[in-house]
Amino acid sequence: MTSASAAQPADLFAVCPPGLEPVVAGELRARGVADGREVPGGVAFTGDPLWANRALATPTRIVQRVAAFPAKHFGALQAGARAVDWAPFGGLTPEVTCRKSKLYHSGAVAERLAAVVPPGPGTLHARLFHDVCTLSVDTSGERLHKRGWRVETGPAPLRETLAASLLRLAEWAPGEALFDPMCGSGTFLIEAAVWAAGRAPGADRAFACEAWCPPGPVPSWPAVPTVIAGGDRAAAAVGAAQRNAARAGVEIDVTAKDAKHQAPPAETGLLVCNPPYGKRAHGVATAYERLGELLAGPFAGWRAAILTPDAEAARRLRRPAKAQFSVKNGGLGLRWVIC
Repeated sequence: MTSASAAQPADLFAVCPPGLEPVVAGELRARGVADGREVPGGVAFTGDPLWANRALATPTRIVQRVAAFPAKHFGALQAGARAVDWAPFGGLTPEVTCRKSKLYHSGAVAERLAAVVPPGPGTLHARLFHDVCTLSVDTSGERLHKRGWRVETGPAPLRETLAASLLRLAEWAPGEALFDPMCGSGTFLIEAAVWAAGRAPGADRAFACEAWCPPGPVPSWPAVPTVIAGGDRAAAAVGAAQRNAARAGVEIDVTAKDAKHQAPPAETGLLVCNPPYGKRAHGVATAYERLGELLAGPFAGWRAAILTPDAEAARRLRRPAKAQFSVKNGGLGLRWVIC
């Protein structure tokens, strides 16, 4: 039988939204993982699942590859699954996707796997593609954006993993001042503050792989003194951001002020913003004009990275875009504009 124990470095896959694979690969390199390989939907690498879940800020989940084998018929499917030692993982429930394979009915594949794999609450991801079955065990449990600190949110907030990815796309790193003039519940600021404090983003939550991985130390890195500040015209949002930051174990400097009354906390830095758009835009249609005024006025010496729903909103920023990236938030297609 093939052992699936995680005592040795495991074959892992960091899942991410399409287009963000280079961001995840870059974070892996920065954390000392040299064998990351980008493929559509994520990055393959070897390592400790518990370390990966605790240390990485940008993936949506980490899965552990346990087997890959040809499966043109159900007999081959079940034989391949039987060859895996499932004992370390406890019970699992199959979730199946089938594409371009003779075994094309995902429900039937799930039934055959369930007859072989011990049942339980964990998740076994089975992917059939061109008649090859890849079996992977979910090591994360809840998705990695659920850090545990964001108890309070505003309308259409960013997921923490997306905020961490957007900061890296903007080439921000601790040491450079960061300011969010419409901070809402504080996701950008708190993600940046945790990073600058040298704390692992998953340090304070549990993961599925703790059932089979050695405990190991919680990763940490040297803190980098960084100016991180912001504001919001809604006092309730500022209060939520402050309480979320306290739950994350970091401090952020946020004030209840409209953007037009905000001043830069340093001579240069990066202004980031997830302004109102879509259904949130009612009554705040001038958000992008206010941002344009900030960038032309007190923040003229700052870089900027702002989520925009369309080209018209981007034009109101009064700056030419140096780079743009397509992303999705809350099901909406957006552009992350670096200017």
